[in-house]
Amino acid sequence: MRKNIAKILVLASVALLALAACDIVMPYQEVAPAEKTLVSNGVDMDYEFTYGLREFMQYSPKNPSGTNLIPYYDFFGSYSLKLYVVDGKISFLEINNGDIPCDQYGFELPSGKVPCHFDEKAVPNALRLTSSGETIAIFQNGELVFPFVLDCKDLSYKMTFTTLETTREK
Repeated sequence: MRKNIAKILVLASVALLALAACDIVMPYQEVAPAEKTLVSNGVDMDYEFTYGLREFMQYSPKNPSGTNLIPYYDFFGSYSLKLYVVDGKISFLEINNGDIPCDQYGFELPSGKVPCHFDEKAVPNALRLTSSGETIAIFQNGELVFPFVLDCKDLSYKMTFTTLETTREK
């Protein structure tokens, strides 16, 4: 048994040394970038992602698992977040807070399409407004979410976004 293991180890090390001695050169083939069109505002567009709310959770010390408030109120369906991906990077966003009666962001939401970026240096990664650095959402467990607290410090909330539509500009 030990002889077989020793033979296998010797053969594996010889194979590794043989591969290490080889100088493998892969041919480089340059690929021309795909032709893109300009949308009406002059921004070179790749993709648009429209998000709605999947959950609007409320947490309390007596209910640490939380309660999803969406089934109880109609106004959550009016919220939308649209992300614009340009040249493979999130570059713009458009937020419509709809009829939601609370100020979950704690700052005035910009109107229309505004520059943003996906901050990969932050942990967790964050979607931020370029002008002010304000956080719109964080990337947590594979989803865009936004945790926040309103006036009552015993209650906390978390919005979880879901993709409603993806559009590729041609």
